[in-house]
Parts: sequence; structure tokens; C-alpha cells
Amino acid sequence: MFVLSESQIMRWRCLFIVAIVLFLLAGSEAFATKPRPPLALSLTNRDLPDGQIELTLEATAFVTAEKVELVIDLPPSVALVSGEVRWDGTIAVGEKKAIKVFIRTVSTIPARVIGAASVYFPQGGSVKQQETVLLNPPQEKALPIPGPLKKPRQEHDTIFEFKGK
Repeated sequence: MFVLSESQIMRWRCLFIVAIVLFLLAGSEAFATKPRPPLALSLTNRDLPDGQIELTLEATAFVTAEKVELVIDLPPSVALVSGEVRWDGTIAVGEKKAIKVFIRTVSTIPARVIGAASVYFPQGGSVKQQETVLLNPPQEKALPIPGPLKKPRQEHDTIFEFKGK
């Protein structure tokens, strides 16, 4: 039988408490909050009755920025009907800027439209964000709904007839 003295028990308790504190301090970085990006960015699309699609790229500022660029990048399978795909300028805290374009798809293949925002800081450095919208998404094949089980079809019938006395 292994017996510890009172001082050894106190020593192990102290080491255990120190280990728990170190674990909690080191693990707290894993739960740290991420810094918020300088803009809240959203790219939305809306189908119009005439076959056009309205795309809106909207940015809401969390910081004041002297130089901001908003760009909607259209793939080759999409034609611009009206609107500007680029805006640059300044934006203040809480201010919203939006660019709106009207497009038409020229093929039925899926097309990925990217809305991007770049914020350039006077001290140097920049932050880029992007949102994506998929136009003409691939259609999923519908699986047939299982019905009642059917008996297998036979090519011929075999009849057994018993006539007894």
C-alpha cells in the first residue's frame, strides 16, 4: 500500500491547481473573439419578370476608410444590361454604399458572380472581402419515390395440377 505524507499531498494539490490554471490560460486564446472586418458585405440577387437578374453589392462600414473599392466581377456567361460594376470612394462609420447592376445570363451553365470589397488604410495595408452568388445552379436529379413492390415478371408460367382420387 502506497501512503503519502501530508506535505506530499499538499504538493500534489498545488501542482494540480497550477496545471489547471496554465491549461485555462493557454486554452483561452482558442476562444478569443475574432476581430470584426472593416465592412459588412452582402451580395444579393433577384430574378426579374423580364428575364433579367438584379445584383446588389452592399457594404456597411464599421470603420472610417479613405479609400474603399466595391467591384462586381461578372463571368463570361453573364452579360451586363445596365449599371456600374465598380465604385470607389470614402466611407464613414455606419454608412452604407451599394452598387446595383442588371444582368442577363447568356447560357444555362452555372455562373459564379463575385462581389468584392477592398479597404486601403492610410498607414498601409489593406483588407479584402468577397461574397459569391451562384446563378443557374445545377439541378439535382429527383429520385423516384418508391411505390409498392411489384412481383417479378415471368417469361412463362408453370402450372402444377393435382388430380387425386
